[in-house]
Amino acid sequence: MTTTSRAIPQVTAQADRSTIPKTIRRPGAEEVDVHATLPQRVFLLAHSPERQLMLSRTHLGATLQAAALYELHDLGLIHDDAGKVRATSGRTGRARAAVPPCELAADLLARIEASERAYRWRYWVKKRDGKAVDRVADSLVHDRVIRQETRRLFGLIPYRRFVLRQAPMRVAAVNAMQAALKGRVAEVPTPDAALAVLAYHGELRTVLGGRERREAKERINELSARLGPIPGALRVVVRDAKSGAAG
Repeated sequence: MTTTSRAIPQVTAQADRSTIPKTIRRPGAEEVDVHATLPQRVFLLAHSPERQLMLSRTHLGATLQAAALYELHDLGLIHDDAGKVRATSGRTGRARAAVPPCELAADLLARIEASERAYRWRYWVKKRDGKAVDRVADSLVHDRVIRQETRRLFGLIPYRRFVLRQAPMRVAAVNAMQAALKGRVAEVPTPDAALAVLAYHGELRTVLGGRERREAKERINELSARLGPIPGALRVVVRDAKSGAAG
């Protein structure tokens, strides 16, 4: 997320069409310009404001990395080469001036560029996904959207609890996801289509329960057709993880 206090370049004009609010008002402070990245919006969907807990964590790391990959792909910084991911060299047009919109995306791009061979999309969705949740959480803590508290389970095991400080940010993400599942597919802003599709394939049941998932299946297929290879890669990663857990 960018604010007026941080020197991080703005993301593309296409992303600005999403329904995430462009300003928030903090108590005792003036309005601050904001722009949430797709990984941050996905993170907020997985958070339960009622319980102040992350309730959809099983596949959250992979979903966040899929979101970061989508933004890199949308910016033209990476591309598909016969089913494999390659960093784009000799960039022209919009990609020439594009920069990764967040630290998670920047790290992924650096690893893709440094890799001696090209890997399939699902490899990068899964690789080091255990670190993705903390990286996105840290960015939201930095921007004062959430607050981190350290608690102890049974008084012994430390864990992090995230308290939502900017409730309108999550409300906007939920509304954008729900709006993407209604109306004409062609009129859904692409960032919101990506948000809904990744929430579905990442099984974020905080916002898409069993009945909602069944009702949204056909719509998700229609939206996925606009988003390139990343939704399918996330679907495979989640499917394989569930198969492995089942033994």
